[in-house]
Amino acid sequence: MKIARFSFKKNQYWGVLKNEGFRVLKDAPYKGIKYTNKRIIFKNVKFLPPANPSKIVLVGLNYKDHARELGMSIPKEPIIFLKPPTTLIGHKDAIVYPRQVKRLDYEAELAIVIKKKARNISRNQAKRYILGFTCLNDVTARDLQKKDGQWSRA
Repeated sequence: MKIARFSFKKNQYWGVLKNEGFRVLKDAPYKGIKYTNKRIIFKNVKFLPPANPSKIVLVGLNYKDHARELGMSIPKEPIIFLKPPTTLIGHKDAIVYPRQVKRLDYEAELAIVIKKKARNISRNQAKRYILGFTCLNDVTARDLQKKDGQWSRA
């Protein structure tokens, strides 16, 4: 099932892709898949980020080649950092390149969209908390990251 969040005529919707359009959902898919009678043609929508999260949790240096590329040692435990929801943009939106930044890198990432709160769950329980997967372009100001020593501003 392909689920999307999009805008159409200044309204925001969730929908399920069917043929050349969307079947509009009554509510966010986190609350279950319940359809309205409304259908919207695919070419008339603007895609929005696939979630409206309270926070974005990322894992840094999560593969060896990238750590080596950055000249950093491979961590023994995952390095967790956060990005605010305001860093999300939709499909074809412009990436802001701040004037003070000299090196802005991008990385293709696999993002997991979580559908409900989870805490202290087992690996076997994890699938129950996942709404779906999407691609993510992680954009980082490497010069600010190196200067600050932490990753929030970068």
